[in-house]
Amino acid sequence: MSADQRGQTAGTFPFGAANALRPPRPAASGQASVLIVGVYPSAFHVAWSPPEDLDPRPPTARSRPFIGALAVDVEPTVFWDGLDPAPRQLLDVWTDRVGWQPAWGSVRPGTNGPSGALVVSRYLEPLGVAAAEAAYTDVVPWYFVKSGSGSQREAIVHRFAPIAAQLGVPPGDLPSRPSPRALVELASGPPRRESLRSELVDAGAPLVVALGKEALDAVRAVSDSSSGLPERLSPLGYGEVGEITVVGVTLGMLPLVHPGFASRPSSPDWADALGAWTERAPTLR
Repeated sequence: MSADQRGQTAGTFPFGAANALRPPRPAASGQASVLIVGVYPSAFHVAWSPPEDLDPRPPTARSRPFIGALAVDVEPTVFWDGLDPAPRQLLDVWTDRVGWQPAWGSVRPGTNGPSGALVVSRYLEPLGVAAAEAAYTDVVPWYFVKSGSGSQREAIVHRFAPIAAQLGVPPGDLPSRPSPRALVELASGPPRRESLRSELVDAGAPLVVALGKEALDAVRAVSDSSSGLPERLSPLGYGEVGEITVVGVTLGMLPLVHPGFASRPSSPDWADALGAWTERAPTLR
């Protein structure tokens, strides 16, 4: 992320926290063996119920949160594992930030960090890389909400916002998730292009691992040249290492599917390809 991007925001979350741009995360060990590149950051989620007089559910249905995973703030670091820092600690920080009032209902930590944890178990461990030796970034450094039935957008617009208006709290104005093509254009156009190029090199890792086709396409689009990379991710030839060159630096490039997809492969061919890669992943030690 360039200096002129730091401190910028992309809308606000429910209850008013800023959707701040997430910077890259360096390797905790000080020397990165891999750079994990995702598509965009996740968020800190809470489980929330409105005060009883505004809860539209019958009293017998109020034992569970009204919204079980409401995005209310940026994740503390890209690819947060949901454990460190602890969600309870983040909840305390967030309630202070937004000036939480008991009149707004009840709140506790929601489900957080699945992608960060899955990267470690599904990718770093097969590669023989300790979690502390991985650096992380996203091709677009701010959070988007998905739309559709059961989505975060549906929860915010149709369930949270009407009650927020009665409570007098900010309903949020988060950007919607762009199409895959538009997202790659955001990542590969100004002002993001040059900062992403710098992050690929400055991480100091000999291998870049791109998670998903959008990450692959964006990294390829900002590179000066590339070789040995697929046009799309498929079971055939899955997990082969190619190369990219950025500002004169040549790096290995490993395109992999998003770990969420790897947890729920869409076909037997994908299940077989994912299992085979885990068995033959190139050990980096």
